[in-house]
Amino acid sequence: MSILTVFYIKLLLNVGLTAGIIWSVKKATLIQQWQQKNDTLAFSLGFLILRLIPWVMIFLVLNEVPRGDVPFFFYKAEGAKAGGFVYRDFWSYHAPLFAYIISLPLWLWHNSRAIVLLMVLMETLILWSTYRTYKPEKTNALQASLIYWMLPASFMYILIDGQEEVWFWGLALLMWRHVKKNPEDYEVGLGVIFAIALLTTKATFVFFLPPLLISVRRPIKMLLVMAAIGLPALAFLYWRIGDLFLMPIQHTEQLMTPNLFSITRPIIELFVHIDTSNSTLVNWLGLITTMLLVSYLAYRGRVNPLTHTLPALFIATFACMMIFQASAPGAYLIAYLLAVVFDIVDLRNNKHLIILLVLSWLTVVQPFVNVYIKQPDYTRFCMLTNPVYLFDWLLQVLNVACFFWLVSRTATKIVTPKHLTPA
Repeated sequence: MSILTVFYIKLLLNVGLTAGIIWSVKKATLIQQWQQKNDTLAFSLGFLILRLIPWVMIFLVLNEVPRGDVPFFFYKAEGAKAGGFVYRDFWSYHAPLFAYIISLPLWLWHNSRAIVLLMVLMETLILWSTYRTYKPEKTNALQASLIYWMLPASFMYILIDGQEEVWFWGLALLMWRHVKKNPEDYEVGLGVIFAIALLTTKATFVFFLPPLLISVRRPIKMLLVMAAIGLPALAFLYWRIGDLFLMPIQHTEQLMTPNLFSITRPIIELFVHIDTSNSTLVNWLGLITTMLLVSYLAYRGRVNPLTHTLPALFIATFACMMIFQASAPGAYLIAYLLAVVFDIVDLRNNKHLIILLVLSWLTVVQPFVNVYIKQPDYTRFCMLTNPVYLFDWLLQVLNVACFFWLVSRTATKIVTPKHLTPA
């Protein structure tokens, strides 16, 4: 099946999923009743209809081959299964343990489709845990679960492309649940979970560290716990493979879309030329801007307990990263989309729902358009006289505008005293 055909099928699926979301909004009262009486059954049916059956249809009945990053995931999972040492015997842009984790289903079924199924099951586990966490305070938590499942971005990037970024929120959720359970003494647990995150996911999870350290009561204690776990792991890696463990950092050099740099580059190039093959400075500026802005929000948010601000800080961190980091791909939306649906978006507000749907559609459409037209760098305004280029650029602008909206929503929640925050 050609790439263009797959894209057209994705668009049709997006239409169907959007219709499902509209239905869920109209049936909000009915779904609230399900939450009160039959939530486990309703959640199970949602998983069956919106994840498991589509997976069976796509990968078993139609016999489609997984796309996106899954072939690369399969390559390193095979290397890990064969007993290879990460970074030395096979390439990986993830944390050292990631390849070994995704190799586990290959022992049952040596096929790349098994990795996609693992991603679906992990997402479902994280969604169920999120639902259980929010259920006591949200009467529409079950509706939020169903809407998340039907968002085109989550459906396409998890079910079809097998992306793992939702694990970020899963780890942040573990931190949040730990803080809620231990509101007076939580630094040791946070340090352990954060160290595990850096060993199992991606180096970019470290973006969440500065705002968290500003927000906790005893940051040194948390850092010492992280060091007690992380330094021996780094020492072991260096002993076995030298500096090859720095391989994940190399992946951050590639310029991607959409972000503030990609849409303002025609202006930037009027003053200074950016060498695409050597974009280190651009990425460092994005990293510093992201960390400073979110750290400022965390400092302002110290008027509130961490039990109130942690999800919003997490969303703000990675939304800012997607705005300012020139190497952040659009798929990173999956890292915090679940948290957005439960924590930031008011499902009773039509404006919020429209922005959520627009962002979700853009996350599916813009990357395809950009790749299909050979990923042009918009270094001059005259390039935008080409209608196709202008269309792609406008999609990027809309994307970035949605990211800014998310940051503004999270900033309001972070800095507004809890007793003044609307229920």
